[in-house]
Amino acid sequence: MKSIEETQIMIQKAFQDPITDLLLKNSNLTKTQFETLMIDLLIDVMSDEKVPFKEKTIFRTHKVSRGSFSRTLSQARHRVISSIFTIVLLSYVGVYDSKPFEEYENLAEKLREYLTAIEKSGTSHSPSIYRRIEEELIVGIEALSRPTKLKVV
Repeated sequence: MKSIEETQIMIQKAFQDPITDLLLKNSNLTKTQFETLMIDLLIDVMSDEKVPFKEKTIFRTHKVSRGSFSRTLSQARHRVISSIFTIVLLSYVGVYDSKPFEEYENLAEKLREYLTAIEKSGTSHSPSIYRRIEEELIVGIEALSRPTKLKVV
């Protein structure tokens, strides 16, 4: 597993990304729930063995108990699952057409493009590339999040 400092830097970077910020503000997860979920997922991926909640709590921005970490993680997982069920429900009752997630897939592809550009650029990144992709993503996200986007087809 990476060091505590490296893991905390990875988590902090996620919160400094303007796209993450925009998506988080419009999601149904609180910042604390998102942070807790990210810590849980990152540590599980980076570690070869099971890491107990007690050890995961040290990665949180603010010190919390094992029980608090566990409750927040449970709330985050419940909200993610609930969101998936909501989309499936709306698709089932006809709010979406036969390709309900095509626009979301296009947006997800733009997000991957954005992340790839960041990873490839390393220290020699071009702010104009980021701004262009960020602007495209913001326009796409805002378009998909308009309440009028939900209509029975």
